[in-house]
Amino acid sequence: MDSSLPYRASGYHVEFQDRTLMTPTVVEEQLKDVYSERIDAIERLVLRGRRPRSIGYNARIGEHGPRLSDPVVRLRTAGGGWGIGWSELTQEDAQELIGRPISDLFRMPNGSTQAGFQIDLPLWDLVARLLGLPLFRLLGARGSRQVPVYDASIYIDDLELDDAHARELFTQEVRSGQAHGYHHFKVKVGRGARWMAPTAGLDRDALVVAAVREAAGEQAHVMIDANMGNTFNSACDLLLACAEADIYWFEEPFAEDAPLNQALKEFIEENGLRTLIADGEFAPPPYFFDLIEQGWIDIAQQDFHIYGLTWWRDMAARVEACAGRCAPHTWGSYIDRYPHAHFAASIANYELLEAAPAEVPGLVDDGWALVDGCLIVPETPGCGFDVDAKIFEQALLTGDAWRVTANT
Repeated sequence: MDSSLPYRASGYHVEFQDRTLMTPTVVEEQLKDVYSERIDAIERLVLRGRRPRSIGYNARIGEHGPRLSDPVVRLRTAGGGWGIGWSELTQEDAQELIGRPISDLFRMPNGSTQAGFQIDLPLWDLVARLLGLPLFRLLGARGSRQVPVYDASIYIDDLELDDAHARELFTQEVRSGQAHGYHHFKVKVGRGARWMAPTAGLDRDALVVAAVREAAGEQAHVMIDANMGNTFNSACDLLLACAEADIYWFEEPFAEDAPLNQALKEFIEENGLRTLIADGEFAPPPYFFDLIEQGWIDIAQQDFHIYGLTWWRDMAARVEACAGRCAPHTWGSYIDRYPHAHFAASIANYELLEAAPAEVPGLVDDGWALVDGCLIVPETPGCGFDVDAKIFEQALLTGDAWRVTANT
């Protein structure tokens, strides 16, 4: 068994701020009680939010708009416990989970079983709350509670602008992110894949990156994301054009391909660049981990809520064994940042957390703070967020939420 996992036969303990310890015997006894709890009710609603501005294009897809939504599931147990998290669980599938013991759905040290996969994030929150632990401590607490975040909302918003106005626009977008507490920024590139002629698109990509670097400052990490909108040659050309911007990572330059990924890493090294390669968000191939193992991809980025925390824990250990890093994709979700930050605080090979400013009515995240560009993970049990009960009850009345119980 991996010695980095938080629950093992010997040597397991969790140290709290009051210096008390949970011994292996105490944990084992508490887990017995946790496993015997049964799912008594399941609730689901869609939590909706709005960003400060409309989000534009990426290399492949048109306008994303200003709105976001998160499907939120709350599990309740017969003993009064509860857990919450992102899930696309259907009402029909929820009926099948009512009355089942947690032991059918979740077992330490691995996490969710196949039967519990659809509710992976709510289950982790539930078990941590039942044990009275912050999630990152249940996961192992090998990282830092100060989790650096980056603003991922700098999209292709400039297609109708000349160069001068494009520089002004992206300077304003960086200033907006900074006003919301962000220090690091990711920039969408790949205009020449669909929206502009290839040469003009690459030139505009480089201009925008330079503007973002100037506005963000020398201490900021600036990343670029092509959404697979480059060829190998155009990716190399873009790296050279952006060399003075000191790109921290290049995300999804093109579809993963072993010879091309190897050649790109060799190009980066031959040209004295420090840029890392991040990939895995969109349809990673079966041989993806081989690319990590070979060192041709530096940072794994599979989606956080689609793959789930149970999967990511295993992936993080595999990636760490070959000196790789983790930075799961979370764009499109706001609530993902909470379990994601706990995951970040639990591993030793974490990079940066993808986020963006937004207002989400009904979200309760007391105890969380964005300080000096970092999310500070609280010591409260579970993931540390909730949904206002009034929002859920209103959604029930309008048919935008449902609740399943043993008597439904």
